[in-house]
Amino acid sequence: MNYRDEFKNIIENIKINQTTPPEEFNNSMQPMIQFIQKNIPAALYKFRECTEHNLDAFDKNEIWLSKASNFNDLHDSLLFFDKTAMLKQAQQRLSPENIPAIFEYLKQSPAIIGQYNFTNPDIHTAITDKLNTLDNQTFSNMIQQLSSNIDMFLESYFCNLKNEIRNRTKMACFSENIKSPLMWAHYADNHKGFAIEYDFRGNDISQCANCRNRSCNNIKWAAIYPMIYSDTRFDATQYGKWYIEHCMKIYLGIREETVFDDEFLFTKVALHKSNDWEYEKEWRIICSTPNTATEQKDCYPIKKKPVAVYLGSQISDIHRKILTHFADANGIAIFQMYVDDYASKYELNYNPL
Repeated sequence: MNYRDEFKNIIENIKINQTTPPEEFNNSMQPMIQFIQKNIPAALYKFRECTEHNLDAFDKNEIWLSKASNFNDLHDSLLFFDKTAMLKQAQQRLSPENIPAIFEYLKQSPAIIGQYNFTNPDIHTAITDKLNTLDNQTFSNMIQQLSSNIDMFLESYFCNLKNEIRNRTKMACFSENIKSPLMWAHYADNHKGFAIEYDFRGNDISQCANCRNRSCNNIKWAAIYPMIYSDTRFDATQYGKWYIEHCMKIYLGIREETVFDDEFLFTKVALHKSNDWEYEKEWRIICSTPNTATEQKDCYPIKKKPVAVYLGSQISDIHRKILTHFADANGIAIFQMYVDDYASKYELNYNPL
């Protein structure tokens, strides 16, 4: 078992939400935190094209985080729901043989409905009066009509939910391997760009990690994780079932304070990728902030000084000069990538400048 598989087993056992007591929260997260600090490499690399924005960010010691919908993987952070299983369960519960029992249950509405805090008290009265005037056949017809629209209902709600998750989470991606020709080709403009080396050991992810002002409205909570590679997507079916029930209650005007038992799920789904991407050997920073205006942006930066910068083997003279100037001014080591004609492996090498 490699360390990424071990990490997968650890996070599968984490279930926390906003109601989890602090001590229980810390106990649940500690095995994961200790595992990451034990296994995080001394050097992680971010590959960049020589755009004005990327050069400016390097000069300012900025790492920009972006939403998953901007990434090149269409499955990135995309929740998977077993729609077939959910439809089957819903249809079974609304089957003709179950309708009489459902009707009898709902007719106890004064006791059942009364336990909910309705946002509109007229809805309470309307539901109670309506149920008292229905007969079995009329109620059966209503349920059958609802059952026939379940597929369309699920499709609409799940589409909105999946898009919301992919647009909400802000992340930055790094690789363990500076010598990968594929990484230089895909993310550094076919070797004409550059790569930045960082050291995130000790949970030293950004300047906020060492700031004493924990109540700052501009604080950015950032954590780094290894990616998990698999042939199957992360299964969020249980969350989908809870979400649909939650939406139905809102639709009916029922205000019930409930939370899903595993809100760490949104981090879990962002840490799963197809085996096709395994060559990237990725680690990922996931970040959030209490500043609503910042959090709603498509991307925003955190501050972190690099250890070194690596110039692509095909980088232009002007970009080499710009990056060398910025690196010298900030006390950052500089390396030049090259192809070793006499090396037996398909990998790049580098020399210090």
